Amino acid sequence: MASATFRADGSSKFSEGNRWGYFPSAALAWRISSESFMESTHSWLDDLKIRASYGTAGNNNIPSDQTRTIWSGGTSPNTGWINNVNSFWTTGSSMTNPDLKWETTYTRNFGLDFTLLNGKLSGTVEYYWNTTKDLLLEFPVSGVGYSTQYRNIGETENRGWEVTLNWNPINKKNYGLSWVLMLVSIKIK
Repeated sequence: MASATFRADGSSKFSEGNRWGYFPSAALAWRISSESFMESTHSWLDDLKIRASYGTAGNNNIPSDQTRTIWSGGTSPNTGWINNVNSFWTTGSSMTNPDLKWETTYTRNFGLDFTLLNGKLSGTVEYYWNTTKDLLLEFPVSGVGYSTQYRNIGETENRGWEVTLNWNPINKKNYGLSWVLMLVSIKIK
């Protein structure tokens, strides 16, 4: 089994040169239990599959107009009168950054899925590794008349294992009994 996708996302939150983000992904799986060399296991092994996937996704979760200066008008008793109008023009409190680009997350996943004993025991073993680059963060600035500026700064990474076991010893029409055991290990940088 194989699948692939490709996304081209555009956002007016970025300058023209960084407006588009391209995000491919692909997945492969092999149902080993369907192979002829596994026929001798069919009395106790219902399903066995290995899988792997890789994908990217973009994030543009910032306020609009962070790449260009927007002027807004207002009135205040503390400003001077010009042509009998008490008004002023000002920019926002955030300094613009025309170099902002998409924050991108790279996801890698490897897994094993199984079902045994006519569906009484099933589970997954999974390893994942996610990296997010060019984080969109609001960064404090000083001495320039603004308080903050959005920037693409740094990256994060998390890796880990997940193991899930499902035991269904009783599965009747009107009642049942099941247990789930989940083990998780994660490392974040």
